[in-house]
Amino acid sequence: MEDLVLLNALGVHLVLIQSTRHAIDSYISEQGLRCAYHGHRRITDQALLERIVELVSQIRLTFRGLFMRAQHRNHGQSSLVSGNFVSAKPLGIHKGVNHRFTGSIRRIDTSGIRRQLEIGSVVYLDHLSHSPAGELYNLASEEVAAETAIALNADKLILMGNTPHCVDAHNKRISELALALVGTTRAHQNEEMQRRLDAAELAIRGGVRRCHLLGAGIDGVILTELMTTDGNGTLIASQPAAPVRQARVDDLPGLIHLLSPMEERGALVQRSRDVLEAEIDNFYVIEQDGRILACAALYPLDQQSAELAALAVDYAISDQQIGTKLLEHVEEQARMLSLKHLFILTTQASDWFKERGFLMSSIEALPKNRQALYNFQRNSLILKKKL
Repeated sequence: MEDLVLLNALGVHLVLIQSTRHAIDSYISEQGLRCAYHGHRRITDQALLERIVELVSQIRLTFRGLFMRAQHRNHGQSSLVSGNFVSAKPLGIHKGVNHRFTGSIRRIDTSGIRRQLEIGSVVYLDHLSHSPAGELYNLASEEVAAETAIALNADKLILMGNTPHCVDAHNKRISELALALVGTTRAHQNEEMQRRLDAAELAIRGGVRRCHLLGAGIDGVILTELMTTDGNGTLIASQPAAPVRQARVDDLPGLIHLLSPMEERGALVQRSRDVLEAEIDNFYVIEQDGRILACAALYPLDQQSAELAALAVDYAISDQQIGTKLLEHVEEQARMLSLKHLFILTTQASDWFKERGFLMSSIEALPKNRQALYNFQRNSLILKKKL
């Protein structure tokens, strides 16, 4: 809660959607009741609806108390605002199944929500909503979250649950997932994560740029996910979050910030700002959220070969294969130029390049023009890879 208050104080507009699914499941289990489903949809009868109303009210009051306490501790000034921002419609009879008081979204009052956000309020929505006729319906919280994010053209949708992230076939965390791979990944997830994946896919196809799937039980999970490169959940985007592109002049500050530490410890040759600007067309970068995560330069030496230089990765990167991704891109660019060999001169990273197909070479193997520029003081190792 304090993390949410902090984000709001930093100017992040927050719309929070309550999920009562686990509380409802616990109630049904404790009472020994049987609850009918149609697909992932819970069929809500009158008795269950009345209990859901009680649970939603209890959780809303608990949440309000936690919000007030976090505001007080952090000297926050924002209001927590609820209202009839979402109108519902009945699901009715679908494929012969009467869904009773289970509904779906009819309309979202985007202008009303935006007015509250503009004055700094935090908007709080639950999954109970009335129809224009005044009937109350139980909606799927994931659907409310996805549709609200689409309607508001939100930058991000964060879906939290017991499961902290998606896993691959070997049960290892997937930190980043392209939309095109959601379908094949779904089979490896539990039912809870599958629901969140469905909502994430709906939101991204509806125009939301990114969706984060996080574990609600991890302390500081929201800040870690949003404020660090690696995060600790699963990021889903229509395109890879950090694509490789050719560098531009306006990347110079980011390049200097990335290269300077490695130049200072002697891992890279020092390049002045003027040199970087003159050679900018040789550089490729990986950028995420306006931050240069990695860079590398490709210098053609003759008609057969080129040199890979200035490969640098942000020190904060850990579990993302950013360096490998960038290397593969540069190799592909070299192949497009019909080059046959790629050289690398390194003082500290020879093992890393050997693991990626480079072999030890010699000064004599370099083209004559590059041999003349070899710095014997640095005594760099020379490695070569056949493309």
